[in-house]
Amino acid sequence: MKVEAYTEGEAFQAEKRTVFSTEWLPLCAAAQLANAGDFVSATVGGWSVIGARDKDGAVRVLRNACRHQNMQVVAAPSGTCESFRCRFHGWTYDLQGRFLAAPPPVAPKERTPDLDLAQLSTVVASGLVFFNVAQRPAALALTEPAAAYGGTLATDIACNWKVCVEHLLAEHASSPDFTWVWPLLAIRQAGSVTVMEQVVPHTFLRTRLFTHVFGAAADEQKPVAATIKHACENLQTKRAAGIGAAESPLVAAFHARLME
Repeated sequence: MKVEAYTEGEAFQAEKRTVFSTEWLPLCAAAQLANAGDFVSATVGGWSVIGARDKDGAVRVLRNACRHQNMQVVAAPSGTCESFRCRFHGWTYDLQGRFLAAPPPVAPKERTPDLDLAQLSTVVASGLVFFNVAQRPAALALTEPAAAYGGTLATDIACNWKVCVEHLLAEHASSPDFTWVWPLLAIRQAGSVTVMEQVVPHTFLRTRLFTHVFGAAADEQKPVAATIKHACENLQTKRAAGIGAAESPLVAAFHARLME
């Protein structure tokens, strides 16, 4: 991989078009949307989205872009609400993303379906919520964790998302105890405990790692998350200096798929 792939926004924008616009991307643990009105918002691979559970219990992922002027509707990373209201001009949507109302000065002349927030393909699988911005995404099949949800840790890392993936893959091989789910999820099994490490590409130099834990308390993974952060930030410095990743089988496979 070239240095520019780790250090320039142009490469990140290309990945948004070639990877993040076609693949299933994890958003959150399903348990984070346990009750009606619960929501999370995030920017994943350049796509700003909202995940929410509606009053009927259905989980949806919506584009976080108001239909009025394409401004961000939800700024909070998580919470509970009865509707979404754009803070810029007051357009309001229900939990399914349907347009409800707007102040008279900026209200549309008539209500049409294209006023609703864009709804994305959504799947709840293996205890996580996934979304896909493609019109006809491929099927997603994952096994469910056997243990109960124990919580999620969020770790901000000053690195390119590929550095984080390389680190997660470097010391593993595909096995019943370790699975890599292209492009952003590593699943580790340790006895009755399942740890899902979700890589969230935010910008080309900013990555967030969500550590979802099943079968144990999430806080038990804090030392591991701190180690990952330290290692990835050191690796980012090396990538910027032109020092490439060690080509373990899984890392080599990851690079090959990126180049397809």
